[in-house]
Amino acid sequence: MKNLFLLASVLFRSSGLLSLGSDSSNRKKRNQLGSVLLFFFVGIYMAGMMVTSSLVLYDLLLPASLQSLIVSMYLSAGTLLVFFFGMLYVISIFYYAGDVERLLPLPLKAGQIIGAKLMVTAAWIYLYLILLILPPLLVYGVREQLGVSFYLMLGLVMILLPVVPLSLASVLVLLLLRFTPLARNKDRFNLISGLLAMLIALAFVFGAQSMASFNETDLADVIRSGSEAISRLSAAAFPGTGLSVAILTSEHLADQFIKTGLLVLICLAALVITLFAAHLLYFPGVVGMSGSGGQRSRLSSEQLQKAGYVGSAFWSYWRKDLRVLVRTPIFFMNNVMMNFLWPVFFILPFLSGSSSTSMSELLALTRQRLTDPSGNGVSIAAAAYFALVCFISGSNGIASSALSREGRVFYIMKMVPVSWKKQIFAKIGVGVFFSLCGAVLPLLLVLPLLRPPLDLTLLLIAILPGAVLLPNIGGVFFELYWPKLNWDNEQKAVKQNLNVLYGLFLSLLTAAMFGTPVFLFSFTKLQTWLLLGPGSVLLALGAARLLVSMLPKRIHALEP
Repeated sequence: MKNLFLLASVLFRSSGLLSLGSDSSNRKKRNQLGSVLLFFFVGIYMAGMMVTSSLVLYDLLLPASLQSLIVSMYLSAGTLLVFFFGMLYVISIFYYAGDVERLLPLPLKAGQIIGAKLMVTAAWIYLYLILLILPPLLVYGVREQLGVSFYLMLGLVMILLPVVPLSLASVLVLLLLRFTPLARNKDRFNLISGLLAMLIALAFVFGAQSMASFNETDLADVIRSGSEAISRLSAAAFPGTGLSVAILTSEHLADQFIKTGLLVLICLAALVITLFAAHLLYFPGVVGMSGSGGQRSRLSSEQLQKAGYVGSAFWSYWRKDLRVLVRTPIFFMNNVMMNFLWPVFFILPFLSGSSSTSMSELLALTRQRLTDPSGNGVSIAAAAYFALVCFISGSNGIASSALSREGRVFYIMKMVPVSWKKQIFAKIGVGVFFSLCGAVLPLLLVLPLLRPPLDLTLLLIAILPGAVLLPNIGGVFFELYWPKLNWDNEQKAVKQNLNVLYGLFLSLLTAAMFGTPVFLFSFTKLQTWLLLGPGSVLLALGAARLLVSMLPKRIHALEP
């Protein structure tokens, strides 16, 4: 048991904040302290945003006496978050970390290696839950003036909630990647299997929800029975979610203890199944994971022309960077997929409950706020969307790891007959492209549900350029000073790169700088458009001009 916890501690430090850094400074302890402080402030900011959103949601639901929906909505969102990000972290920590070859010769049992990796995965998942799910539930308890027993049960639920979805995510990943050694092109297989894991996750959730259908009479009974029954949709996908909601909403202490006992039994069964599956599937699947294969062939000039390699230098370099991101499994999972996971996570709770009468009332209340001419609902919605787009653009880490992804072959950037300006802006262009994909997705999902007025739709489109450009241009500044070029595993270039955290912090700061005045001073629609539209674009153009002026000096100073 002692070796298990020691190994988990070592693995967590090597995959977490203490491993963040760059190659341009030897002051390791100062870098580690700075990364911890920066992460602390980012965490406080995200928790504050969740508190604010839950306060707004509580006030919106209170007139209709639907405030108990907050418990079921956020717990359901928590299980979805654990399932999606659990698959990402299992793939990353179990397979892409590249540490199995070093661990196998050590005097460690197979169960200790597997258990330690599961503990590290769970630690990161708990961090997400503490920052994103716990604050809204605390707000609910404070606003409802609940007693100490609620907070004790809340702590127990937060410990048990991720066990089932994380166990299910682990088993699915272990099954998918069991056949990696049989694949001829392992990079392509790893990429396809990771993407397939995400598709299976989505299909599983929506499939389970469709199985939990009700007729009109049953639906009326569900609504009358309160938030516990409303959460049955999520409970159909993840056993234990309904019990978690019941524990926090039940008024009888005996009922809470019974449901807690059932939840503990379900979690223990899930852990046993996961450990058994890991013993059977993990080590055969991870062997040969780092290998690669493929066929080489000589291409003619006609084939190169057809493939798009001949043409504009800017767009050729842009396509090169795009292909590196898409074809490298670690870059794809950590940079590209993040653009689509965050919007889905924010929207799924609303989509999963959009067929219920309670959710229909919530949507009706939101539409009323947006169409009220005497209020500033349109301005607040625009500021919230601007903040969401900034977060998506900053969290993908594409621009803030642009140079780090080159690694030790960074010197090629100095040799190719393409100006540094074109190379850097091509990298920014790739980040802008994927950020736009992630920003448009929530619009496509929400617009049919809310049916907002035309002026709000046009306003949301008008603020997109600045919200996408600022985080991507700003992220490159950090790379010009502190790139992480010396790495032996692609994962270190994106997951152990302090610049990615700097880029996320900059995006949150940008969202706060532009969004806060809209809330504090009740901006009109015209004022909101001037600030979030032309105002943000002008600032982005100024940042781009500053970037161009400093490029020659900074590129010359960088050495791989």
